[in-house]
Parts: sequence; C-alpha cells; structure tokens
Amino acid sequence: MKKRWGCSLILLFLVAAICQAKTISVQVVQNNPGQERIWETTNLVEQSIIDYFFDDGNIVSNSPIWISSSDDKKNHGALNAALIENSEGGMEFLVRVEVFFNTSKSSNPDAPLLENIEKIEWKIYSVDSGKEVSSGNEKPQKITLSNNNELGIKTFAYLVSGKINKALDGRK
Repeated sequence: MKKRWGCSLILLFLVAAICQAKTISVQVVQNNPGQERIWETTNLVEQSIIDYFFDDGNIVSNSPIWISSSDDKKNHGALNAALIENSEGGMEFLVRVEVFFNTSKSSNPDAPLLENIEKIEWKIYSVDSGKEVSSGNEKPQKITLSNNNELGIKTFAYLVSGKINKALDGRK
C-alpha cells in the first residue's frame, strides 16, 4: 500500500511540473551586416538561452539561426515561418532573440568575445495569435579581461534569459 501511495505521489508531482512548464521556441537572429555565416558568438548565445529555459523546467525547441538581411520582407518571412512551424508543433511562445554585433572596436571580430556584442534585443510572440506580447533589450556591462570570453557570453546570455523568463512568467 505504501509503495502505491509513493508512486501516486511521484506521478502527481510529475503531472504538476509538466502543467507548470512553458513551451518555448527560441529563434536567434544574427544582426551582423556583411556576414553570411553564423558566428560562434551567436551559437553560444543560442545554446545558453536554450540551456537556461530547459534547466528551468520548460519544454524548449529552436528554429534555425537567421542571419538578418537588409530586406525586411525576408526578415518578416523568417518570423512568419517560425510562427507557423511552432504552431504546428504546439508551442505557446516564440522568443525571437536578435544579437547585434559591433565589431569595429573589437580586437578579434570573428572570435567568441563579449566585446563583439553591441546588444541583444528580444521579442516574445504568442504562437496562437502571432502577436508580440513583450519585448526588451540588454547591453553587456563593462567588458574586462575576465569576462571577454565564452564564459562572459554565456553569463550575459543567462542574464538576458532571466529577463525574458520574467516577462514570460507574466504571460502564463
């Protein structure tokens, strides 16, 4: 009898946890004029954001990284494609994270350095309606020798993820 009660209790906790989980899809946009390939910095930002939401107990997927072009029609098309894809996948939210690069002052523009990121902007869309429900942005704090590396990028992406998560919690 005690075994059944224990199993039932565990099952109840699992169901409660799943019901509280958000279903989130992340689409990272690399805004780096003149570049046609995805930079390692962009990959680190994407992976860090996905890890943050997964570790927080959410159901997370991602759309391919989009390299922003000057053609607004193409950029809007990529957003619409992601919304359709996520609607078919049953996701609640699409979080579109745009990484803006400032490589003119960088010591090594191609390297995964925090100094290469000018800012990160995000927009949260309700997949059901396709409407933007929240947005924000963040700039890296003071760049130092100790944070101008992959760990600095991951830390910054986690900071951004926390702000996105707070906005999502207000939407659930």
